[in-house]
Amino acid sequence: MNLIYEKVTAKAPELFAQLICQPRFLINSKVIPPKPAIYVFYFENTPVHVGRTRNLRQRLSGHVSNSHYSASFAFKRARHATQISATYKKGEGRGALLQDSIFKAAFDKALVEVRGMEVQYLEIADDLDQYLLELYAALELNTSLTEFGTH
Repeated sequence: MNLIYEKVTAKAPELFAQLICQPRFLINSKVIPPKPAIYVFYFENTPVHVGRTRNLRQRLSGHVSNSHYSASFAFKRARHATQISATYKKGEGRGALLQDSIFKAAFDKALVEVRGMEVQYLEIADDLDQYLLELYAALELNTSLTEFGTH
C-alpha cells in the first residue's frame, strides 16, 4: 500500500471522532471562521450533508444565499423533492428550472430549511485529509454520496 495513502486513511477515524465532538452552530452564525474545514449539516438533529471547503465562512454564506448557483445543497434538495434529475442540456439548466413555479417553490422551501440547519465543523487544512475525511464522514453518517459522482 502507498505509505502516504496509508498514513492519511489511518487518520480519518480520529479526525472523524474530533469532528463529531465539535459544537454545533446555526449555519448563518457570525462565529464561523474563514478557515479550511470539513462540515456537517444537521436537519432536525439528523446529519444530512457533509462538505469540504477552503473557506468555511464563505461557503456557508453561499449555501444560504438566494443564488441557485451558490446554494447548491438547497438546489439539490429541491431536485430531490420534485424528482427532477440533473440535466446538462442547453435551456434545461438551473436558471430554467427556477422558471418552473413548482420547482421554484421547492427551492425556496429548501433554502429556508438550510438556513435553519445547524452545522458542525472541524478545521482541516490538508487537501488529502479533507478529501478522505469528507468521504469517511459521509459513510459514517450515512449522508448522500452524490457529491462524489462525476457529471
